Amino acid sequence: MKEKKEDRRISRTRKLMLDALMSLIVERSYENITVQDIIDRADVGRSTFYAHYRDKDDLLLSWFEHLRNLFEQQQQELRAARETGRDTEFNIVLELFLHTGRHHRLYKAVAGKQSGEMILRYLHRYLSGLLTPVMEDVVRNRKTRPVPVEITVHHLVSSLLSLMTWWLDRNMPYPPEKMEEIFRTLNRPGIEASLGNDIKNESRQVMADDRNDAGPMGFYSLFAAPFCCP
Repeated sequence: MKEKKEDRRISRTRKLMLDALMSLIVERSYENITVQDIIDRADVGRSTFYAHYRDKDDLLLSWFEHLRNLFEQQQQELRAARETGRDTEFNIVLELFLHTGRHHRLYKAVAGKQSGEMILRYLHRYLSGLLTPVMEDVVRNRKTRPVPVEITVHHLVSSLLSLMTWWLDRNMPYPPEKMEEIFRTLNRPGIEASLGNDIKNESRQVMADDRNDAGPMGFYSLFAAPFCCP
């Protein structure tokens, strides 16, 4: 019971500091916010802040904890789906666009040279680490691998983040669902080519299979759908 109370207290303290940072970001440039500003707004001590975070960048990146949890949940569902043959309703790319859309003011507020690059580097590193073992599993038994896994994953993640940045810069002219569809349309041929598949023949099969176009596997359908993997 004591541990649960302690966990709740820690969660509340972290939420206070994160909420303080989020409110400050809306008011001013992220680069102009100091740790002192954050602890003043959250009404916590400096020692309390540093007991939880190294600096304000560390606090900002904790904002993605919910997204990380969703991604980890998706990986668990994917493994279970492979074992049982059922579909999972989670879609990584759609979730990322939905998250970005819901918090677009904050994303745009931290899109300065330092903070924006930091977030993109963090997302690139995290998504690459998430997708690399999936892709390695797909190509494990393939005799031909025209493109190394590392390069394929780098291309996919870079494409996703570039598309997300374009979307934000233009004030989200399309809904998240459309952006997820555009991402799949643009990147499916590259996935096929990286796997050494006959793109022309495979594309006919994809067009005839509605499940692959709107399938709940979402981003992972690029790796795990029948058309791409023997």
